[in-house]
Amino acid sequence: MGMVRVAVMSGFDNLVREMGADPGDILNSIGLPEDYFSSHTEDDLMPYYQGEELLHRAAQATNCAHFPALLGSRQTMDVVGVIAYLMKQCSTVGAALQALCDHHSVHIKNASSIELNVIGERASLSYRSITDTGLSNNSDEMAMAHGLIIIRGLCNERFKATRVNFRHRRPQDILPYLKIFSAPVHFEQYNTEILFSKHFLDTPILHADPALKQILQSHVMQLEADNPVDILESIKGIVRELLPTGSCSIDMVASHMAVHTRTLQRMLKEQGSSFSVLLESVRKELAIDRLSNSSIPIIQLSDYLGYADNTAFTRAFKRWYGTTPKQWRKNYHSKA
Repeated sequence: MGMVRVAVMSGFDNLVREMGADPGDILNSIGLPEDYFSSHTEDDLMPYYQGEELLHRAAQATNCAHFPALLGSRQTMDVVGVIAYLMKQCSTVGAALQALCDHHSVHIKNASSIELNVIGERASLSYRSITDTGLSNNSDEMAMAHGLIIIRGLCNERFKATRVNFRHRRPQDILPYLKIFSAPVHFEQYNTEILFSKHFLDTPILHADPALKQILQSHVMQLEADNPVDILESIKGIVRELLPTGSCSIDMVASHMAVHTRTLQRMLKEQGSSFSVLLESVRKELAIDRLSNSSIPIIQLSDYLGYADNTAFTRAFKRWYGTTPKQWRKNYHSKA
């Protein structure tokens, strides 16, 4: 099960009240007590799906579709806990963001992936939720707000994004997003990501202490050792990245993991699984996510998921859910 530090919801109660709703009612609606946040520390873990559900319910209760992005924008980079302290001791912004990518499982475990990429003069920090709740738009929006405040914090507020992309469908009103991110915001894109000039990556971090960095890195690595990442979730994360490329095979996944194909097969067998089982699991999750959070055509979705044709995808979907993708989407949005 995916888990996230309770710190990710800091300020939740206050923002809900500020917007005229009762946080206790929202917490109760998913089976949590009214004092849930006050009775937990920031380093306690909560199920990732509960965080997504709370953000979703809060957006409905406050009639504020951008509630997750707004809550994230009101927090500080310290929301990621010890990782923030480690980042502040890195030599450059690029090194700090790579540390965030390398160690984000200390903050969010078995529920998401973060990547830093550079193409030409452009850099991007992308986030991908790997849950199948159909509510990943909420965690994606909060994650992008967190990404913004983290980079701004590292650059001493001099940072400006060139563009912010979201995978989910466009809301009716995008003006609040433009205000929060101070950049063009686009929806139904391939990745959820912040795009910016790569020169920001070379920005030196003032007062960084190499000795303190070593101490913090050792501490973070110990936390990772005490709470190892689920190997199956790691493999599924690679499958999610490869599927849209049309090159998702067990050989390609093994190559990404720098192991032999037979080694990967043995690892999966030891976990009571197989590549075909994982591949189908990821396809199911992505199908529901795309059908609920985007208007991607069914034919395009079948290509995205690596099926030979639309008929093969529809046949598989009916086996999973007892209905066609088109009918599932229609039923989902009629209840939304």
